[in-house]
Amino acid sequence: MRNWDKGLDYEKTKRQILEKMKELKMKRGVNARKALAYCVALLFQLRNGSRVSEAVDATIEWAKTKKKEVEVRVRKHKTPDTRKMVAPEELKEEDRLDVASVIELIKPASVKMFAKRNLGFNSHSLRYARITYLAKKGISPSIIAKITHHRDINYVLRYTEQKTADEINRDLA
Repeated sequence: MRNWDKGLDYEKTKRQILEKMKELKMKRGVNARKALAYCVALLFQLRNGSRVSEAVDATIEWAKTKKKEVEVRVRKHKTPDTRKMVAPEELKEEDRLDVASVIELIKPASVKMFAKRNLGFNSHSLRYARITYLAKKGISPSIIAKITHHRDINYVLRYTEQKTADEINRDLA
């Protein structure tokens, strides 16, 4: 696996982000609201198995429209494909208002840096935490590829099969 795949547990990572949000809500000022917005983008990324730039676009669109599902451009595709992104159910109206107040300051590079410095992981690991989570739930690799917008199902197959093989090998006596 690549160095960004840290084997993050989906549920544990979600709790970690939500705890950070809770901590940030106790603070005042634009920096706290920016950090909260970064957490919201990371939740979008984790929930949808997206790239960080897609999660930032979804966060901004959600903050502007209040919609539970937003359409964003798929990155890394040469054609102008779009994808639906579902807002994490844990997000509240007060979170949306906080994000909306700093919307022009939310950039993918800042979200990546925040994740690394404050939460200890590479944001791209969230994409694979979602893939692993879905695979463990028995979702087929072809559906996972559709959800995460991987064009090549073989990549998802290789990844999920390797994760499963590693887990089986670890558990064998």
